[in-house]
Amino acid sequence: MLIALHSLLATGRAHDHRVCHDGQRWVHWGEFSGHVAALAERLQARTEVRWLLTHDDPYAFVVSLLALLHAGKRVVIPPNTQPGTRLNLAHAFDAVVDATLPPPKADAQGILRPLEPRAAWIDIYTSGSTGEPKQVSKTLAQFEVELDVLESLWGAMLGRAGVVSSVPHQHFYGLLFRLFWPLHAGRAFDAITCSQPDTLLARLAFFGQHGAPALVASPALLSRLPELIALNSLQPVPCIIFSSGGPLPAAAAAAFQRALGWAPTEVFGSTETGGVGWRRQEVDEFWTPMPGLQVGRHEDGALSLRSPYLSDMSPWRMDDAVELRADGRFRLCGRLDRVVKIEEKRLSLPDMETRLLAHPWVSGAAVLALSGRRQSVAVVATLTEQGQRVLEQQGRPAVVHALEQQLAPHFDAVLLPRHWRFPERMPMNERGKITPADLATLFQVSPTGSAPPPQPEVRSMRFEGPQGQPGRLLLDLYVGSGLAHFAGHFPELPVLPGVVQIDWAVRFARQHLGLSGTFERLENIKFLALVLPDAALSLELKWEGRSGRLEFTYSDARRKYSSGRIIFGGCA
Repeated sequence: MLIALHSLLATGRAHDHRVCHDGQRWVHWGEFSGHVAALAERLQARTEVRWLLTHDDPYAFVVSLLALLHAGKRVVIPPNTQPGTRLNLAHAFDAVVDATLPPPKADAQGILRPLEPRAAWIDIYTSGSTGEPKQVSKTLAQFEVELDVLESLWGAMLGRAGVVSSVPHQHFYGLLFRLFWPLHAGRAFDAITCSQPDTLLARLAFFGQHGAPALVASPALLSRLPELIALNSLQPVPCIIFSSGGPLPAAAAAAFQRALGWAPTEVFGSTETGGVGWRRQEVDEFWTPMPGLQVGRHEDGALSLRSPYLSDMSPWRMDDAVELRADGRFRLCGRLDRVVKIEEKRLSLPDMETRLLAHPWVSGAAVLALSGRRQSVAVVATLTEQGQRVLEQQGRPAVVHALEQQLAPHFDAVLLPRHWRFPERMPMNERGKITPADLATLFQVSPTGSAPPPQPEVRSMRFEGPQGQPGRLLLDLYVGSGLAHFAGHFPELPVLPGVVQIDWAVRFARQHLGLSGTFERLENIKFLALVLPDAALSLELKWEGRSGRLEFTYSDARRKYSSGRIIFGGCA
């Protein structure tokens, strides 16, 4: 049964209706509505009006969002949780929602009244063309109009299917498709984010016990998936796969069509406009406008539209060049501004350049997006005298690390530059202008023109214990795509070989922990995830000299990649 979000908590569902699965158990309607009611009651006693919502857990996030609205508060959702972003948004909120939910009310039915959807406001912040967080304010009524359209287009295909997702719930696409639409239609959603293929396979299999689920995914995941797994191992096959946040590469769409018989359903839009159009590439590359939406072409070639998802039906100019067809469908022809999408996150190139120029070592900066197996950010920077001295005395890694620290408080990790060049002067054409094509030529060979490096870049090192004695070493490594070990392993999918990971562990331990003796054997070696190019890893080494035992672990903030024990003889 479809229930509008503004009356969802007042109308209610069956007490044992499944709302979501948190990875351990099902959360039913009685607990969900009890959580919303209890938190709304707590928030009503507070005088602050604008509340920042940053929960990493999708269930706690949507409970808190609905509780805020029922308490008469305004919801503020940031583009990311970086410290610099939160500082920039200090003017936009009065308080921050506590990450811990109160105990649910035992019987919340009838406690919460229907909301006035045009008076329930959600402020979503996204990166504007200048890079400063841009406020997009939407009422619950605007969301509800779009939810009705989604259900009219694909509701029959989904039926009672659960919803599995690889996209973050804090961004507009994830909020709409992963949380609001399932709640509106009474479908269960998965609170686990499937960022890795093994997690995705496990969650599909679990939800598949109750019928083939829908998959809400990103082009980043879908474009890599055919290289990482056999697509026919997606069991059960999702009833539909959605993709949004950027165009899905044609090769990825073709791979899904070959394996499944159909390509993912792509949805084009923005935080400001909501959904604009949809397509499936086995048909063609043109987009079909959403029902009720009128598209046109601005005099400068930009896409213009009138949409029921906006506050009114006035024309809205987008920053995408467009080609229109007589049948009303359209083809996208690239961006007209300097905002790019990396892994479905928007990046203002001028904003990153401005923040680099604020560093005392940088006299000039140009940022560009490089295309390849996946898009990545590259920087060409000219250095001041001070920066040049550091480059000569401490080396390139020291300069790169310092500039990354300059950017890290303001950008998601996936947006940080992967490639750096430090020429004496910026490349310019005959008219004295810096062009992306000229900048891109700097990245066709390695910075020195030498052979690919055999070891990763060491970005930081922390040592515990006296030198040469039993100790622990922590290294932060950058595994650049130009490493020699990626060449030919494998041609279609570069992967860091496991033997290289073992070799690095031994080399660093010999160099910094005083490892001695001769190799005897490997014990308990586990390779748990693929290390792909441009990975940032932590390597933990523990050396016990008396027993000749070296333990290693490669990991990042999300997962462990490999671990094991190496035994050496003749150490004592």
